[in-house]
Amino acid sequence: MNTRFVLPTVLLVLFSLSGLAFADRSDNNKPMNFSSTSASMDDLRKIYTYTGQVRMTQGSRLLTANKVAIKQDAAGFSKSVATGAANKLAYIKQRENDGKGWMEGWAERIEYDDRTDKFIFFDQAHIKTSSDDVKGDVIIYDNVTERYQILAKGQPIPEVGKALPAQPAPPPHPPKTTSFIPAPSKATLPSTTAPAISNAPDGRAKAVISPDGK
Repeated sequence: MNTRFVLPTVLLVLFSLSGLAFADRSDNNKPMNFSSTSASMDDLRKIYTYTGQVRMTQGSRLLTANKVAIKQDAAGFSKSVATGAANKLAYIKQRENDGKGWMEGWAERIEYDDRTDKFIFFDQAHIKTSSDDVKGDVIIYDNVTERYQILAKGQPIPEVGKALPAQPAPPPHPPKTTSFIPAPSKATLPSTTAPAISNAPDGRAKAVISPDGK
């Protein structure tokens, strides 16, 4: 049976400023609800763990996972890790910056670091936006620029704060060419074997037949 938990003040502030920082900033002022089968909150070490059928909502935002762990460091930055399973991936959905489209992401593990404002999707990674639908071993998604980078498993994660490369522009469509095929003429071409025509003195046309038949 799932239980709803009221977040402590420090965690509410943490999520409001960044948390699983979603692109639609208007959601930051809306109530946040966590539900899970159990929860552990250590205010001294700033570690908060939700386990079992975890579901977090805040306005239009949604996160589901088997487990969510949040840790805040001494500088006030936090790192959140949502884990799922191979047959039940962790999932996140949020509005894009324009407030119209959606970004959805799936993976066996989803990490968010508010120091970089980026998500990292590990294993069976899949993100879908209003303009892209990509899969890979590892996908990094930048909340600010809405750019992403796909990495192979074992490939090093780029340095903290390093901007992600711009997405390649879609290949241009080749210009359409229209081939015009002339319609067959209905006119009957004169036969090359037809006899030559000459005009008689009275104006009438007559055929001229050569003696050899040519």
